Amino acid sequence: MSSLNEEMADVQTEIDQVRELLRTEVPNLFEFDVTVSRIEYNANNNSVTLTVEPSSEARKQISEEFGGVRVRMDDQLTFEFQFTSDV
Repeated sequence: MSSLNEEMADVQTEIDQVRELLRTEVPNLFEFDVTVSRIEYNANNNSVTLTVEPSSEARKQISEEFGGVRVRMDDQLTFEFQFTSDV
């Protein structure tokens, strides 16, 4: 039987792995450069919430995509991923 400290360390390792996966994979969902700026685990909902912000290059990329239009970005996107269990 493992100790509480070992179990907490295992959970933290899993959360860190999820964070790294999200930082790597989420930007691939967009046609322009974005930065994953905040990732928070919510134990009550067993979910991870992350914030995505356009990078400094995104405005230029979007402008070029739409033929040189002026692009203004003032906001961010927030996603919540709910964990499920196969057990």
